Amino acid sequence: MKKLSLLVVMLCTVGSYAQKINQEDLYAIWHLDKYSDDESYYFPPKKEAEDYLSLNRDGTYVSVSEGKQGDGTWIFNANGKYIELESKAGKKEKFHIHFLSGKSMVVTYDTDEYRIWEVHYVSSNTGN
Repeated sequence: MKKLSLLVVMLCTVGSYAQKINQEDLYAIWHLDKYSDDESYYFPPKKEAEDYLSLNRDGTYVSVSEGKQGDGTWIFNANGKYIELESKAGKKEKFHIHFLSGKSMVVTYDTDEYRIWEVHYVSSNTGN
């Protein structure tokens, strides 16, 4: 019985450290920094060197991906800890937030091509 009690206490303690993400903390310009998998970090190729995502307070975004600018609207789901972008052309893109601080954000995109990679962004912290 002592072992079971200890296990319950440990699980409750671990669960209490789950990060709460506030939408206000997302308002920034997020520059692509690197990718990672279970083993290593990888710097983006040259064509992605200037990539960024700007999440604005009014629910709009501006992005550059492989040199191509895009824009549209975004929503944040606090329960699922994900952001969904919708371009003006109607294309949707979803990514899950694994870590967020004032300076960095780590996400995984919800697509087969990128699901195994964590994408690391750093913030210019403009608070737009």
